[in-house]
Amino acid sequence: MRSELRERINATRARIDGRAPVAEIRASSQLFISPAPVCRRLVEMADVCNTDVILEPSAGTGAILKAIKAAAPLAQCDAVEQNGDLYRYLQNNFDGVNVVCGDFLEYKTEKRYSKIIMNPPFQHAHDIKHIQHALTLLKPGGVLVAICLNGPRQERILKPLSVAWEVLPRNTFTYTEVSTVIVKIQG
Repeated sequence: MRSELRERINATRARIDGRAPVAEIRASSQLFISPAPVCRRLVEMADVCNTDVILEPSAGTGAILKAIKAAAPLAQCDAVEQNGDLYRYLQNNFDGVNVVCGDFLEYKTEKRYSKIIMNPPFQHAHDIKHIQHALTLLKPGGVLVAICLNGPRQERILKPLSVAWEVLPRNTFTYTEVSTVIVKIQG
């Protein structure tokens, strides 16, 4: 059993595409690390720049944050992460990023963001709830880019709001072949 877990960790690390090794962290089974090429695509679709104020809800291991910082190192970034171990990992590894420990669905701020880039949890339609909550934090004219399930509820609720709906290959995420999309919504 232990060697199987080690293999899963190593496979996940390999898919991160050149990232420094991730600390071994106990996390939810809903943590699916966004592969580096997908993170770069999210950032590209959001058209981030150094003057942006960016939010990354459910930041996990920081894969999306890494892509944001590579594209716009001077952008102001906030991140929310519920898992305490991951929160500490983000604090220690992402200088200049304001990391908040808590449930994103309870995250409240007066700040509004020019860009929100996210890979929310999917279980029980949480992706829809997270995206809807994120939209309340978006500046007028801002851009939200998210990964979500490619399911009937998502198509009914989110697709009509979108300016882009890009289907990802079924094997995009390690250990699942669930159908996902990148959705882009303009505020």
